[in-house]
Amino acid sequence: MISHKIYRRILLAGLVPAFFITACKKDFLDQKTLSAIDERAVFQDSTRSLGVINNLYSNLGLSFNPRRFSNTGLDAACDESEPIGDPTIYTYKISSGGVNANNADGGLWKTTFQMVRAANIFMKNKDSIPVSNATKDYWTGQVRFLRAWYLFTLLKHYGGIPLIGNKIFDGNEKIDVARSSYEDCIKYLTSELDAAAALLPLSYRPGDANQLKVTKGAALAVKARMLLYAASPLVNSGPRANDPEHLLTFPGADPERWKQASDAAKAVISLGVYSLYTASATPLYTLFLQNTPQAEHVLVYWQPWTTGNNFYVEASANPTSRGGMNGWTGTKYFPTQELVDEFDMINGLRITDPASGYPGIGNNMYKNRDPRLTCTVHYNGAIRIMGSFGDQPVNTYTGVIPTGNAAVTSASVDGIYTSTGTLTGYFRYKMCNGGGGELYRPWVVMRYAEVLLNAAEATNEYYGPTAEIYDWLKMIRARAGILAGENGLYGLKAGMTKEEMREAIRHERRVELAFEEHRFWDIRRWKIAPQTENAETHGMEITRAANGSFSYRVIPVRRHVFTEAMYFWPIPQSELTKSPALKQTPGY
Repeated sequence: MISHKIYRRILLAGLVPAFFITACKKDFLDQKTLSAIDERAVFQDSTRSLGVINNLYSNLGLSFNPRRFSNTGLDAACDESEPIGDPTIYTYKISSGGVNANNADGGLWKTTFQMVRAANIFMKNKDSIPVSNATKDYWTGQVRFLRAWYLFTLLKHYGGIPLIGNKIFDGNEKIDVARSSYEDCIKYLTSELDAAAALLPLSYRPGDANQLKVTKGAALAVKARMLLYAASPLVNSGPRANDPEHLLTFPGADPERWKQASDAAKAVISLGVYSLYTASATPLYTLFLQNTPQAEHVLVYWQPWTTGNNFYVEASANPTSRGGMNGWTGTKYFPTQELVDEFDMINGLRITDPASGYPGIGNNMYKNRDPRLTCTVHYNGAIRIMGSFGDQPVNTYTGVIPTGNAAVTSASVDGIYTSTGTLTGYFRYKMCNGGGGELYRPWVVMRYAEVLLNAAEATNEYYGPTAEIYDWLKMIRARAGILAGENGLYGLKAGMTKEEMREAIRHERRVELAFEEHRFWDIRRWKIAPQTENAETHGMEITRAANGSFSYRVIPVRRHVFTEAMYFWPIPQSELTKSPALKQTPGY
């Protein structure tokens, strides 16, 4: 466990004087600034200067946040999970095609530019900080990384964004900054991440307070993810007719971008500092419950150590019968049948493969599946602790509910069609604390398994299937508990074509990275949203008869709507009004 004293020391260092926080927390490119006296007071004090940096970490997980919108995250805005039927929830608006410039969420735009402005104030004053040159370089590397991280977060939402470099807008200066092209944004952020990586250490010593901060590997891994996005069909298939300034695409397609992404991901692998977590019988479950840095961690947001954060995911994911155990109620989103069907049999074969041994819909449909299924989704009969009752089945069925204690009758509050139960027949389990006690753990924003999958995808797109791609996929599937099989391929087909390998990699991403803020963006960058999002989501209706037998039926839950414009987000109208040079995202 992280030393509580160490953590508090880091956290307290982030308590920046009120005058500095107030100056940073303003709207996009806010003109109100610190006075020169205030800036000197901060940056001539090393502790306060460190506090400025720590404050920049405070929104690292903004986009990743599993409760970003009314207790839902972006997984509830695509085919990964279904939010409750409340049209006011922003994720519901997204998936129903109801977002426009007038109702667009402005939180991300405002917060990220607040962070950029704070970073620019640091960059202006860094030479005044009374620390050694080595410490100053290390701090500068963190600030440049975090500024690039926030700008990349904006880029994937909106396309080309205003690039202001180190500029700080002061006093009565007019603010009217146009959006840069997507290509210019990629060039700038690549340069910034490379510069940050050159200033950051490779790794940290165990017990060092700096273990909670970013490293060289984090900067290179974020660059690799960004270049993967930049190589993908959404932006790398040529210009759009309604986008003459190329805010949303490169001017032309270039397959060499896949090589750049492949090289960048391989550079992270070559560092030799990361490995897959294997320290338990259910590694993908326990990885997310670790409260000390792990070799699989690449970029982690260490939240403040509070009870609310201990049960942060559970607040919107736990079944009602389990939520009451920790004082939480109000489950807000539910995994879809589409996600559940992606999980293979334990022999690594898809359930649609006649050779897989999948018995079909019925009593045994969840048995002998990829072990990641139970670590990710809880279905009817999955075991989950229930307070003083101990380990008990999760009951999601409808029909005849037996009499007995709360564990026996839990379908009355968790079951499909009840007012407090599941919409789809499933509950999320990934990242949830399965025990009854409090548990502090961070948000794992990037991990090594993603780096391997990023490398696999980019390498396949440029070179086609290679031995190293097979090796990366086998590592992930072996760690998951998939059986090696006679050919040692963990269910993978030998001699795949480029197209077959592409499908295998996309499938592996959906299973391995579920609920980690990937599916929403993968759908978009692959340009498959018309197939996945202009469609119905489904659930599993299980009905219990009086004699205790069950019947099963796949049911439609809700039809999603997707239009071409929705590949990117609209800039809030309030921001366009304040900055006339900004142009709205094409299509809105």
